[in-house]
Amino acid sequence: MKKENKLSSEGLLEEIRALSKHKFTLFEPNPQNREKDMLLVPLESYKEAMDLILYLLKTCIMSLQAEYTADKYIGAPEFCTSEVLKLITQLMPYEEMELLDAVHTMMKPMN
Repeated sequence: MKKENKLSSEGLLEEIRALSKHKFTLFEPNPQNREKDMLLVPLESYKEAMDLILYLLKTCIMSLQAEYTADKYIGAPEFCTSEVLKLITQLMPYEEMELLDAVHTMMKPMN
């Protein structure tokens, strides 16, 4: 009887693995840090990414200017704003900006 339970639990585990391949799509393994996954945010262009970053920054500015008292559902606005600002720093396309600087320098007319 124990062998049947083991087989059924193994079958269940395989079924979960098969489902997870198609259902767990929000995160992908992070090649730079195996301890953390990457959140996938589908975007069509760098402009869309920059617009998203700008909207997040504007939302933080508005939250810091608003008068609000923390409650049990939303929590402290200062903490939430701080976490969003940390996210924004990770979204900034630094490598792409370095490329744009290099291209800009190459495109300058020579004197």
